[in-house]
Amino acid sequence: MNKTLALPLLLSVILSLCLAGCSQESNKQRKAPAQLKEANSQVKDTKEKNWQEVTVNYYDFEGGFYGLVAKTGDKLLPMNLAKEYQLPGTVLKVQGQLIKDMATIQQWGQPFKITHVELITLGKANLGETF
Repeated sequence: MNKTLALPLLLSVILSLCLAGCSQESNKQRKAPAQLKEANSQVKDTKEKNWQEVTVNYYDFEGGFYGLVAKTGDKLLPMNLAKEYQLPGTVLKVQGQLIKDMATIQQWGQPFKITHVELITLGKANLGETF
């Protein structure tokens, strides 16, 4: 009778050890992406503090809005672009902060709060537009 109980007991112990080993491995895998996210966010934070040269564009969808396109191709949705710079074709140097965890109706670019701005070239207003 002991032999009939010993085999299932031995299999149960082996199976438990295997599952415990797999559980520890999956925990290690879960921690790795968090570390990668932290590294990526540090890169973004550094980039936010640097000056970027951008061109102001007007987009006539989702109610119409001004967007900034950087030389790198990044799309920034300015939350506080001054009226005097709201001319298509305006070239600016901007510094600011990305606004994380914010949804907009435009669904274009990354929301961006401008902290410093320098004018390079002022764009021209289209005569047919009224703002």
